[in-house]
Amino acid sequence: MKAFRLWERVLIAVCASAVLIFALELAVPAGEGEIYKTLIRLHVLAESDGEEDQQIKLLVRDAIVAECAELFSDTPTTEEALSQIDSAASRMEAIANRVLAEQGVSYTATAVFGRERYPACEYDGVTFPAGEYYSLRILLGEGEGKNWWCCLFPPLCMNAADAEDSLDSVGISPSSGKVFTKKKYTVRFKLLEWFSCLFE
Repeated sequence: MKAFRLWERVLIAVCASAVLIFALELAVPAGEGEIYKTLIRLHVLAESDGEEDQQIKLLVRDAIVAECAELFSDTPTTEEALSQIDSAASRMEAIANRVLAEQGVSYTATAVFGRERYPACEYDGVTFPAGEYYSLRILLGEGEGKNWWCCLFPPLCMNAADAEDSLDSVGISPSSGKVFTKKKYTVRFKLLEWFSCLFE
Protein backbone atom coordinates (compact mmCIF):
# COMPACT_ATOMS: atom_id res chain seq x y z
CA MET A 1 0.00 0.00 0.00
CA LYS A 2 1.27 3.46 -0.90
CA ALA A 3 2.35 5.59 2.07
CA PHE A 4 1.13 9.16 1.81
CA ARG A 5 3.69 11.89 2.28
CA LEU A 6 3.09 14.60 4.86
CA TRP A 7 1.92 17.23 2.38
CA GLU A 8 -0.46 14.72 0.82
CA ARG A 9 -1.99 13.89 4.18
CA VAL A 10 -2.39 17.58 4.97
CA LEU A 11 -4.08 18.15 1.60
CA ILE A 12 -6.45 15.22 2.18
CA ALA A 13 -7.33 16.53 5.67
CA VAL A 14 -8.01 20.04 4.30
CA CYS A 15 -10.21 18.67 1.51
CA ALA A 16 -12.11 16.40 3.91
CA SER A 17 -12.69 19.34 6.26
CA ALA A 18 -13.99 21.48 3.40
CA VAL A 19 -16.39 18.74 2.34
CA LEU A 20 -17.59 18.30 5.93
CA ILE A 21 -18.17 22.02 6.39
CA PHE A 22 -20.09 22.17 3.10
CA ALA A 23 -22.20 19.17 4.12
CA LEU A 24 -23.00 20.76 7.47
CA GLU A 25 -24.03 24.00 5.75
CA LEU A 26 -26.50 22.01 3.66
CA ALA A 27 -27.72 19.80 6.49
CA VAL A 28 -28.06 22.42 9.22
CA PRO A 29 -30.17 25.41 8.12
CA ALA A 30 -28.90 28.85 9.07
CA GLY A 31 -30.06 29.86 12.51
CA GLU A 32 -30.48 26.40 14.01
CA GLY A 33 -27.31 26.75 16.07
CA GLU A 34 -28.84 29.82 17.72
CA ILE A 35 -31.02 27.51 19.80
CA TYR A 36 -28.17 26.79 22.23
CA LYS A 37 -27.47 30.43 23.11
CA THR A 38 -30.99 31.85 22.70
CA LEU A 39 -33.38 29.60 24.60
CA ILE A 40 -33.83 29.49 28.38
CA ARG A 41 -35.29 26.21 29.58
CA LEU A 42 -37.35 25.72 32.72
CA HIS A 43 -37.14 22.40 34.55
CA VAL A 44 -39.07 21.37 37.65
CA LEU A 45 -37.42 18.35 39.27
CA ALA A 46 -39.38 16.25 41.75
CA GLU A 47 -37.96 15.15 45.08
CA SER A 48 -38.24 11.52 43.93
CA ASP A 49 -40.06 9.27 41.50
CA GLY A 50 -42.58 8.34 44.17
CA GLU A 51 -46.22 8.89 43.23
CA GLU A 52 -46.81 11.61 45.84
CA ASP A 53 -43.65 13.54 44.92
CA GLN A 54 -44.50 13.36 41.24
CA GLN A 55 -48.00 14.69 41.91
CA ILE A 56 -46.53 17.54 43.96
CA LYS A 57 -44.20 18.33 41.08
CA LEU A 58 -47.23 18.76 38.82
CA LEU A 59 -48.92 21.03 41.37
CA VAL A 60 -45.79 23.19 41.45
CA ARG A 61 -45.72 23.22 37.67
CA ASP A 62 -49.35 24.33 37.46
CA ALA A 63 -48.80 27.12 39.99
CA ILE A 64 -45.68 28.41 38.22
CA VAL A 65 -47.32 28.37 34.79
CA ALA A 66 -50.47 30.10 36.12
CA GLU A 67 -48.61 32.89 37.93
CA CYS A 68 -45.83 33.41 35.40
CA ALA A 69 -47.92 33.33 32.24
CA GLU A 70 -46.84 36.84 31.25
CA LEU A 71 -43.20 36.42 32.26
CA PHE A 72 -40.91 37.47 29.38
CA SER A 73 -43.93 38.03 27.09
CA ASP A 74 -42.71 41.56 26.33
CA THR A 75 -39.01 40.73 26.44
CA PRO A 76 -37.49 40.91 22.94
CA THR A 77 -34.01 39.45 23.46
CA THR A 78 -32.22 36.73 25.38
CA GLU A 79 -29.92 39.36 26.91
CA GLU A 80 -32.88 41.17 28.45
CA ALA A 81 -34.39 37.89 29.65
CA LEU A 82 -31.08 36.97 31.29
CA SER A 83 -30.96 40.35 33.04
CA GLN A 84 -34.31 39.50 34.64
CA ILE A 85 -33.49 35.90 35.50
CA ASP A 86 -32.62 36.51 39.17
CA SER A 87 -36.02 38.03 39.93
CA ALA A 88 -37.75 35.35 37.86
CA ALA A 89 -35.90 32.60 39.74
CA SER A 90 -36.81 34.14 43.12
CA ARG A 91 -40.44 34.43 42.09
CA MET A 92 -40.65 30.80 40.95
CA GLU A 93 -38.83 29.54 44.04
CA ALA A 94 -41.34 31.38 46.24
CA ILE A 95 -44.27 29.94 44.28
CA ALA A 96 -42.86 26.42 44.58
CA ASN A 97 -42.26 26.80 48.33
CA ARG A 98 -45.80 28.06 48.83
CA VAL A 99 -47.17 24.93 47.12
CA LEU A 100 -44.86 22.66 49.13
CA ALA A 101 -45.98 24.30 52.37
CA GLU A 102 -49.64 23.82 51.38
CA GLN A 103 -48.93 20.14 50.76
CA GLY A 104 -47.28 19.76 54.16
CA VAL A 105 -44.05 18.17 52.94
CA SER A 106 -40.80 18.54 54.83
CA TYR A 107 -38.60 19.55 51.90
CA THR A 108 -38.31 22.95 50.22
CA ALA A 109 -37.61 24.26 46.71
CA THR A 110 -34.44 25.82 45.37
CA ALA A 111 -34.02 27.70 42.10
CA VAL A 112 -30.71 27.16 40.28
CA PHE A 113 -29.73 28.97 37.09
CA GLY A 114 -26.85 28.04 34.82
CA ARG A 115 -25.85 26.15 31.69
CA GLU A 116 -26.89 22.50 31.56
CA ARG A 117 -26.48 19.79 28.94
CA TYR A 118 -29.69 18.01 27.95
CA PRO A 119 -30.53 15.12 25.62
CA ALA A 120 -32.71 15.60 22.53
CA CYS A 121 -36.37 15.80 23.48
CA GLU A 122 -39.75 16.96 22.25
CA TYR A 123 -42.18 19.42 23.82
CA ASP A 124 -45.69 19.73 22.35
CA GLY A 125 -44.49 18.77 18.87
CA VAL A 126 -41.40 20.98 19.02
CA THR A 127 -38.15 19.00 18.94
CA PHE A 128 -35.10 20.39 20.72
CA PRO A 129 -31.67 18.90 19.90
CA ALA A 130 -29.27 17.67 22.56
CA GLY A 131 -26.86 20.32 23.75
CA GLU A 132 -26.00 22.84 26.44
CA TYR A 133 -28.73 25.38 27.19
CA TYR A 134 -29.41 28.19 29.61
CA SER A 135 -31.48 26.46 32.26
CA LEU A 136 -33.53 27.55 35.27
CA ARG A 137 -34.03 24.46 37.44
CA ILE A 138 -36.51 24.32 40.29
CA LEU A 139 -35.26 21.56 42.60
CA LEU A 140 -37.95 20.17 44.90
CA GLY A 141 -36.05 18.75 47.84
CA GLU A 142 -33.10 16.80 46.45
CA GLY A 143 -34.50 17.05 42.92
CA GLU A 144 -33.76 13.40 42.21
CA GLY A 145 -37.06 12.52 40.54
CA LYS A 146 -38.29 12.82 36.97
CA ASN A 147 -38.62 16.37 35.74
CA TRP A 148 -41.14 18.44 33.81
CA TRP A 149 -39.78 21.02 31.43
CA CYS A 150 -40.72 23.71 28.96
CA CYS A 151 -39.12 26.68 27.23
CA LEU A 152 -39.16 29.72 29.51
CA PHE A 153 -37.75 32.08 26.87
CA PRO A 154 -39.12 32.56 24.33
CA PRO A 155 -42.22 31.75 26.42
CA LEU A 156 -43.37 28.47 24.86
CA CYS A 157 -44.65 27.11 28.20
CA MET A 158 -47.93 28.87 27.49
CA ASN A 159 -47.53 29.26 23.74
CA ALA A 160 -46.20 26.02 22.25
CA ALA A 161 -48.80 26.16 19.46
CA ASP A 162 -47.08 29.28 18.09
CA ALA A 163 -43.58 27.85 18.42
CA GLU A 164 -42.37 28.86 14.95
CA ASP A 165 -43.43 32.50 15.42
CA SER A 166 -41.90 32.62 18.89
CA LEU A 167 -38.60 31.16 17.69
CA ASP A 168 -38.55 33.53 14.73
CA SER A 169 -39.04 36.48 17.09
CA VAL A 170 -35.69 35.75 18.77
CA GLY A 171 -33.70 35.25 15.58
CA ILE A 172 -34.26 31.59 14.77
CA SER A 173 -35.45 31.74 11.17
CA PRO A 174 -38.78 30.35 9.93
CA SER A 175 -36.92 27.92 7.65
CA SER A 176 -35.08 26.44 10.61
CA GLY A 177 -38.32 26.56 12.61
CA LYS A 178 -39.67 23.92 10.25
CA VAL A 179 -36.91 21.63 11.40
CA PHE A 180 -38.17 21.91 14.96
CA THR A 181 -41.61 20.61 14.02
CA LYS A 182 -41.01 18.02 11.29
CA LYS A 183 -39.52 14.75 12.48
CA LYS A 184 -38.02 13.88 9.09
CA TYR A 185 -35.38 16.53 9.73
CA THR A 186 -34.15 14.92 12.94
CA VAL A 187 -30.99 13.76 11.16
CA ARG A 188 -30.01 17.42 10.82
CA PHE A 189 -30.13 17.76 14.56
CA LYS A 190 -27.81 14.77 14.90
CA LEU A 191 -25.26 16.60 12.79
CA LEU A 192 -25.79 19.79 14.79
CA GLU A 193 -25.31 17.89 18.07
CA TRP A 194 -22.15 16.22 16.77
CA PHE A 195 -20.76 19.52 15.49
CA SER A 196 -21.49 21.31 18.79
CA CYS A 197 -19.65 18.58 20.73
CA LEU A 198 -16.43 19.37 18.86
CA PHE A 199 -16.25 22.72 20.65
CA GLU A 200 -17.10 21.61 24.21
